[in-house]
Amino acid sequence: MSVFSGNSNLAVGRRDLLSVCIVLATGLAASRAEARRRKRPKILFICQYGTAKSAIAREVFRRQARLRGIDADAFSRGMTLEDHLSPEIRINLKADQIDPIADLPKTLSRRDWMKADIVVAFNPLPETIRHPDVRDWTDLPSVNENYSNARVILDKRIDSLLDEIKKR
Repeated sequence: MSVFSGNSNLAVGRRDLLSVCIVLATGLAASRAEARRRKRPKILFICQYGTAKSAIAREVFRRQARLRGIDADAFSRGMTLEDHLSPEIRINLKADQIDPIADLPKTLSRRDWMKADIVVAFNPLPETIRHPDVRDWTDLPSVNENYSNARVILDKRIDSLLDEIKKR
């Protein structure tokens, strides 16, 4: 004899609730699987000293991605760390509200390029760095010598990169 034999409406209500729970759990599992497939892309910017081109690109990328609603992660590294920002560029960066040391400069490690989905190189990379998606931006002019020209080119490249990421 069923506990619900006296009230068939209650039995049907609980069966319906159980069905709804199963459907919701299945949908939640599917959306988690979809989220894993659409992982947040990681973009690594590398320059020689880690304080100028790569750090500026990281901050510009983050700002533009945020403004465009694109969920991506950017980080930067230097091959040999050195403060490579001239007093003039510091003035330009302040005017553009760019803080290249928002993240402390770090030396490039194997782990860094291994976790990146896209690597952007502002200087030739050592042969030991092997990655399936390296973007060669070594022709970007010096940000110390001609900041405004370098920014125009950098902004266009970052916009193109963000367009590509958005399409994925």
